[in-house]
Amino acid sequence: MPRTNQMFAQIAGVAAVVAAAVCSPSDARAVTIGFSWSGAAGYSASGSFSYDAATAPTLVTGSGLGAQQVIQSFSVTFLDPSRNVLESGSAVVGGVSSDRFFRVDYNTAANTISALDADVGGASYQYFLTNLRTPTGQVVPSGVTGFNFFNRATANAALDTAASISVTVQAVPEPSTLGCVLAAGFALAAIRRRAA
Repeated sequence: MPRTNQMFAQIAGVAAVVAAAVCSPSDARAVTIGFSWSGAAGYSASGSFSYDAATAPTLVTGSGLGAQQVIQSFSVTFLDPSRNVLESGSAVVGGVSSDRFFRVDYNTAANTISALDADVGGASYQYFLTNLRTPTGQVVPSGVTGFNFFNRATANAALDTAASISVTVQAVPEPSTLGCVLAAGFALAAIRRRAA
């Protein structure tokens, strides 16, 4: 093997060892959970939240105002029966909640949301979706009532209800993982080009 190719092969070998150490499976794995709800009267909601699967327990929980231990983001959009957006926003950004009523309990094994109190965060929100209140506004333990949709501007009037909420899971690679994949691709292309 010519000296240049031998040196290139050594550099590629060292790069592979470094990449293996840096791009280990212990990298954080962000998971995004999508949810959607459709009420009997035609109102609907869709949203998503994310957490780090590498450090999350089986029951992923987020609640209250301020820093969250597991939940990294939480967003929701509410639509009226004509599919017009009533409200849209994020109650949790960068692991910090702007909503004192925020609550989500997600079971990773069953892929179910057992508790939810969702709004767009902040102090000026008008709508919220919850299974922690009955349509008459009575506070109940999670799972006792369906998912009820309220208008806070009209004394928490219930607008709609549905028995369940659908949940979807989408794994999202962390930027470091994407970088490792791209770096490995570039290294492989360089090795092939050099060998040719």
